[in-house]
Amino acid sequence: MTRALFLSILACAGLSLANASEKGRISVVGQNGMPKEIVQPGSIWNFGSGALQSHKGWQYAAYWDDACQVSVACRPLPDGAWSVVSLPGYQRSATGDRGTGGPISKGFGDGHEKVAMGISPDGVIHLSFDQHLSTLRYRASKQPVADNPAAHAWSAALFGPVMDNLGGPKLESVTYPSFTSDGTRFALYLRMDGGSGSASSNFFEYEGGRWRINDEPSSKLIDKRWSGGNKTVNAYPHGLAIHNGRRHMTWCWRDTPDASTCHDLCYAYSDDHGKTWKNNDGRVVATTGADFITADSPGIAVWKIPPGTAYINGGSMTVDDAGRVHVLVRGEKGTPVYFKRDPASGTWTRQDTDVSGALVAGPGDTLYVVSDSAVKRTSASNFGATETVAVVDRSLFRDSKMGVDKTRVRTEGWISMIGQDGQTIRVVDYKIGPGSAPAP
Repeated sequence: MTRALFLSILACAGLSLANASEKGRISVVGQNGMPKEIVQPGSIWNFGSGALQSHKGWQYAAYWDDACQVSVACRPLPDGAWSVVSLPGYQRSATGDRGTGGPISKGFGDGHEKVAMGISPDGVIHLSFDQHLSTLRYRASKQPVADNPAAHAWSAALFGPVMDNLGGPKLESVTYPSFTSDGTRFALYLRMDGGSGSASSNFFEYEGGRWRINDEPSSKLIDKRWSGGNKTVNAYPHGLAIHNGRRHMTWCWRDTPDASTCHDLCYAYSDDHGKTWKNNDGRVVATTGADFITADSPGIAVWKIPPGTAYINGGSMTVDDAGRVHVLVRGEKGTPVYFKRDPASGTWTRQDTDVSGALVAGPGDTLYVVSDSAVKRTSASNFGATETVAVVDRSLFRDSKMGVDKTRVRTEGWISMIGQDGQTIRVVDYKIGPGSAPAP
């Protein structure tokens, strides 16, 4: 195939590449995406945290489908055919009782109820979905199917029932589930005990085939009470990242349901698998389940950003191979702002930028910013000028939030994105580097 013909084919598919030596492709996961007519006008309901990710040479996707059920798909990498299964046992409903949060917990398609997916180190697939100040909705594969998916027929029988607990008491008033794994440890984040401006943050721990921290009191890390404002806040994490055994977390505070009350860039880390947490200066400020991080904790706010500006919750964070923490958020003027933490000194630096999207750390000194229109590459040690390595037709993602596979770039040198157009679920792959062994 000639270079001109190759680029012409990509253009017809909605793909273009900044470098002719790089390759891109589109695959159709399924034609059963949830139609936008079902949910509130203007709502973005797919895709949640971890909705696309890779594990041991296979890729997995999770989304709401046209049966108002969770569909889970898998394929062998690099470009095998997708297998999709719609899981019975729970359907989204505009009138269904989602828990004890009152009318707000009965919202349908308001953007809070996306499907989150995680794959624990033992190969179990975990799902959490349809939650906004509501009862936990959780189900998992009965076996570690992701360790050897070729040995299993892909069917609903692989997954257990929908549960309102993690092997302990019922969990209620739940929002924003997010799974994190480093190949050794596995955790689930839940915002609990309230909504915007008055809620706590909890981390549940999975190990040895079970949730060993599975109740609200034992999992609580960030407490909503503080001495300022109206006496409560909630944390909006930009993410939790685990690198060389150290857990890094960044977030902003929000005082009330009004987004303009967001303030401060905050940071904490843990070197003992999330048991104790230290502030930026290395001082222990919290013990999970016992002594909590609050907005009064010393050394937590690493960059003071006042409330009442266009700085709002949302953003992205990652940790590169050198242990540098990177954060990309919307700043006081509503424009993108980038922060970096030096691991040796603990010093934070800040700079304005013209790029926005999801941060993905590549091998070595590479850092990617992935949006629904482009993939851009820059230096992790010297964030600044960016190189556009791939451009995509954003109409492929017009009926969903874009999801990014943040793991595949390390093992294979590919970045994958998932999105929905009409009822078509697609994954777009970009070859952007040689790949390398996963970071320990």
